[in-house]
Amino acid sequence: MATSLGKRWRLSPDVWKARLSKRIALWVFLSIVVIEAIILVPSVLRRERELLTYLKSLSAAQAQGLLTAAPLDRLSPEALLHRLEAIQQDAVILGGSLYRVDGTLVGTFGEAPSLALTAVEGGQRDRYDRRTQRYDALWEMSPLEGDYYLIIRHDAAWVGREFYAFIGRIAGLVVIISIFVTGATMVVLEPLVIAPIMALRRDLLRAGHAIRHHQDARSLGFESRPQQGRSDELGEVVTAFEDMVQQVTAAIAERDQAEANLRLSEEKFSKAFYASPNPMILSTLAEGRLLEINDSFTQLYGMGCEQVLGRTVLDIGLWVAAGDRAAMLETLRTHGYVRNQEYQFQSAQGDPRTVLFSAETVQLNGEPCLLAVANDITERQQAEQALRESEMRFRTLVEQATDALFVVAPDGRFLDVNQQACQTLGYRREELLQLGVPDIQKAVTLADLAADWQRAGGQPTTREGIHARKDGSTFPVEVRLGRIDMQGRPVLLALARDITERKQAELARARLAEIGELAAMIVHEVRNPLTTVLMGLQSFADLDLPERAQRRLGFALEESERLQRLLNEILVYAREQTVDQVELSLTDLLQTLAQHFSSQPLAQACTLQWQGLETAVYVVGDRDKLTQVFINLLSNACEATPPGETVTCTLVPEPHQVSLICHNPGDPIPPEVLPKLTQPFFTTKPSGNGLGLAITRRILDAHKGTLHITSSADRGTVVTVTLPRRG
Repeated sequence: MATSLGKRWRLSPDVWKARLSKRIALWVFLSIVVIEAIILVPSVLRRERELLTYLKSLSAAQAQGLLTAAPLDRLSPEALLHRLEAIQQDAVILGGSLYRVDGTLVGTFGEAPSLALTAVEGGQRDRYDRRTQRYDALWEMSPLEGDYYLIIRHDAAWVGREFYAFIGRIAGLVVIISIFVTGATMVVLEPLVIAPIMALRRDLLRAGHAIRHHQDARSLGFESRPQQGRSDELGEVVTAFEDMVQQVTAAIAERDQAEANLRLSEEKFSKAFYASPNPMILSTLAEGRLLEINDSFTQLYGMGCEQVLGRTVLDIGLWVAAGDRAAMLETLRTHGYVRNQEYQFQSAQGDPRTVLFSAETVQLNGEPCLLAVANDITERQQAEQALRESEMRFRTLVEQATDALFVVAPDGRFLDVNQQACQTLGYRREELLQLGVPDIQKAVTLADLAADWQRAGGQPTTREGIHARKDGSTFPVEVRLGRIDMQGRPVLLALARDITERKQAELARARLAEIGELAAMIVHEVRNPLTTVLMGLQSFADLDLPERAQRRLGFALEESERLQRLLNEILVYAREQTVDQVELSLTDLLQTLAQHFSSQPLAQACTLQWQGLETAVYVVGDRDKLTQVFINLLSNACEATPPGETVTCTLVPEPHQVSLICHNPGDPIPPEVLPKLTQPFFTTKPSGNGLGLAITRRILDAHKGTLHITSSADRGTVVTVTLPRRG
């Protein structure tokens, strides 16, 4: 009996290996420790207070014996303080503080207490510092009562030792009790809870192993089966486990049978399905969820089976238009099948694919499904579309061409013409296709046409000729000839361009050149006699003439000089502008110009302000001609500026060019006048000749520069000169 009782109260080694057992033991132990600590903490603090009270009473009794040996009422406060120093003979008394009844500190001796009289009056009779082991206390019932307050500092090291020894004894007792109660609890819980749970855990692992290896778990002898007779929750859990094993095993057997049947069906279907060169899809009918696809479909869609199976055709975006699938289903419901219907699919990358789609419904496990076959005809359609687009582009290019186009057969007949050819010659297309080259081109024969075929055999050739319209009128043309192959036979491709305007422009330029030479000759012939006239008039200025004759002479001199300036500017404008290309500092040129021009009478009425001349900017050009340009611009700006206003000139360097912006606040130039300012002989000044800005523009053109003028009422007039920058 003793042996069986010992076995009953002995814990199995497996109990301490279980995480549940360790967790229960830990929490039981900690709970008992916490409970004992809550119960015993007041006792520990009470023990500390008893030790401090004992220390205070003991030291007070010893001190009182020293002080009552002689009367204290006749001593002065200082003498009394000196007398109190004698109580330090007690080893536990380290010092003190003496206060009068009114709260005045008489003094301290030894180690001064940290407890002040103000704290005592506030109700604090003592203070204990565990860190320093110092205990300050008010000496009550002393011979000094009624006259003084004495606060004594004690050495409480003995109290600390006794206090921590007491804590050690209490802690040991708590640990012993906790260990005993924890062990007793585990002895009780082991047969009731822990052992059945661990047995159930082992049974679960065995059942899972058997199911994973396709064994019948119902035949296993489970360790937890004896617990089914228990009336508590653990017995119900064990019973539920047995039921679960029965149900799972039966379900697995049913699944294995279904899988065997399915494998047999798939074996008959898979070879035709997977070996098909056309994409094949097996999906649910209702939502289009993909159940199976073949390799041809993955090539069409661009993603593998694992990425699309289980998803619907709408999820993967297979149908470009969702309405096409709805229309396909409607056809399927009406006819029971779909045959070679053209639909638009798209790949995973969004590339459109055109397919011929065929489908029928099948039943899989009682669910209606869709078996579909798609024939990808994208490349074929793209080739056909590319051919149509190529033909359309060529036709559009031919029809929209600004030149007349003729496709000529070897015998000279027109095989094809474009719209421009019809419009140029005045024929309808049908009429023109009935004609040949000799009908529209003057002075050409079949022999000439044969020579054209020879010349066009290699590189294309160009020649000029005369074409005749339907109404009999003629016009000059430039014809570009080339031989090409069309539908396996050689033809001649001719592009004819109407060069009437070009011929007229050439004649006009020739006439203008003749007029320019004539003008230069006339100016040259007029300048010599004009110089003689000016010399004669200037000689008359030295004579003593009547006032009326002097006025007429002055007017004649002024008009002669104006005529001479006009002739000089006409010669400058008529000559070809040649520039002396040298590298020069535009900044230095403008700084020099600013100094010289500011002293001119024209610049006295306004203020010239220069900006941006701090940085050196270099250009390539003719210093004298550029100086002429800038003087002309400054003169025009000063003439247009009201007196007292400011003309601002700003140099703006840019990476590849430099701009000089000249702004004057004068009256705005009308918009219709702005385009005419650089035309020869156009001027808005009463005494101008209209050649200044024209010459300026020609000089800037020779420097590959630009001249831009803007004017408005709010901004005034801005003239911008731009030149290519060097470096």
